[in-house]
Amino acid sequence: MAFEVPRSLGPILVHAITSGELMNAECEVVEADPDVWCSYDVKIPIDSEAIELTANIFRSKKLAKEKVKVPVIMCAHPYDNSKLPKLKRASFGVPQQYRLIPQNDGKPKFSDITSWESPDPNFWVQNGYALVNLNLPGYGSSGGKPSVLSYHQSKCYYEAIEYIGAQPWCTGSVGLNGVSFLAISQFHVAACKEYNFTAPPCLKCISPWEGLTDMYRDLMCCGGVREKGFPAFWWATEVKPVISSQDAFLDMEKCLPLEYLEKHPLFDEFWQEKAAQVQHISIPMLACSSFSDHNLHTQGTFRGYERAPSKNKWIYTHRGGKWVEYYKPQVQQLTLRFMNHFLKGIHDPQFAPDTPRCRLEVRSSKDEIYQIRDEADWPIPRTQFTKVFLNAQHKMTMAKSPKPHTSVEYDADHGYTTFTYTFDQDTELTGYFKVRIHFEASHDDDGCIFAVVDKLDKDGKVVHFYGSVGTEKDPVSRGYQKISHRELDPTWSTESQPVYAHTNEHKLKKGDIVQLDVAMFPQATFFYKNESVKLTLASYDIAHSAPYHKISDPSHRKGKHIIHLGDKYDSYLLLPIIPPISS
Repeated sequence: MAFEVPRSLGPILVHAITSGELMNAECEVVEADPDVWCSYDVKIPIDSEAIELTANIFRSKKLAKEKVKVPVIMCAHPYDNSKLPKLKRASFGVPQQYRLIPQNDGKPKFSDITSWESPDPNFWVQNGYALVNLNLPGYGSSGGKPSVLSYHQSKCYYEAIEYIGAQPWCTGSVGLNGVSFLAISQFHVAACKEYNFTAPPCLKCISPWEGLTDMYRDLMCCGGVREKGFPAFWWATEVKPVISSQDAFLDMEKCLPLEYLEKHPLFDEFWQEKAAQVQHISIPMLACSSFSDHNLHTQGTFRGYERAPSKNKWIYTHRGGKWVEYYKPQVQQLTLRFMNHFLKGIHDPQFAPDTPRCRLEVRSSKDEIYQIRDEADWPIPRTQFTKVFLNAQHKMTMAKSPKPHTSVEYDADHGYTTFTYTFDQDTELTGYFKVRIHFEASHDDDGCIFAVVDKLDKDGKVVHFYGSVGTEKDPVSRGYQKISHRELDPTWSTESQPVYAHTNEHKLKKGDIVQLDVAMFPQATFFYKNESVKLTLASYDIAHSAPYHKISDPSHRKGKHIIHLGDKYDSYLLLPIIPPISS
């Protein structure tokens, strides 16, 4: 673990120093309105656990004096809610992440009583709400033992929501809002296992802004490929400094985050507990998923939206900067209208059940937004899934490769192969790619496939996009597949979205040719006529960006990877083509 921390943090720190971001934080902090009454470290009793959590509660002085009851916007996280610019407890005056992580697409703006990734109390109090920012058990000044996405954690959050809803200054209506972990915790408490997978009665709606819903599949072991960089980065910079004690953490989790996969390599009860049961979420939801957070939150937020049976759900998409987008005035206003509709009963036609559910942003490059429009739902119902078949000339065509069957190969240690398809007309690809290949390993019983989809311009140059943790050279999409984890989960898999079971390993035998369906992260990309899509299949992470570090087992890097093509081996890339609305 000691080696992984500098590997994951080092490149980010070097960029922060050389770019000047370390001394000039990429955010704008303003002073909160004098009307905001700030109550810090308010004790929230969790009677069932005999512990007290702590919350910062922000209310209007004027409304409190007039004894006006207000609904509550609430968030919960492990990041210590006292690290506020106003209290001067944050690194150099602001949350440290704004000095480390590049803020793509601009600078977020918020008040000096806003903690990391949380809703801005200044905005909500001025709009007739109270805001409650809660430390989860064992973090910051909260009592109890710290854990990561445990049943205990969501149970305590559930009871804290009910306590807040019963306060004499609250109307009894609570809505949740926040980014990343503050979104993840919403998915968990809205279907709380300890309360029969229901939401707290006072919880009327949620607005999870980019949060994973399955820690194993979305982050730690996507496609069966292990992630070692982000857990080390997250533990060292955001978790370890604010836990009550490492011994208490180990008492709950039994190991540190970087050791999770050593102890639990397959999807077992440990990981089941950390997966939100989103199929039980029935309360209203306004979610956001970006196409620029592939290695972390993109897949999980879409899963949360798609599987939730709520009749009142909407999703907002973008491919800009995570925090810049969240704090944009138009996003704040959209969230306010959602909360007003469900917490205050102020009817808003945008949130009627029969309105379009998806705000879609389609980009043609990093900084060029081709179109923003409303769609009936996500995935887009009129998607035309189209196969383009891989051939030995490293092209992709609408026609299957002819007989007899052929193959292409590359080195299993550090090799790759590519295939391209050029569009003969303007084309939008929005949704899920899938890669199907027929795979053989010449000298191994296992291995890893790293699949990347890039856009090429008319001159054959790669077109970059914004990506996770500040990268500006992201591909269109990517996917991962460990060969022994190829078994699909029949409950959730579809033709366009393979979902892996991860409950058993299926090793190869000499000469085995196996079918692999590689799941790819969702995206929304426009291709002009004569531009191309390029598929790369590799034995290593060719689209690496710090702090992520996905690895394949060194013992499974011998010989060649062989991709079989043609005849009965229908290896292809599935394109999610969106026909123009006029057609």
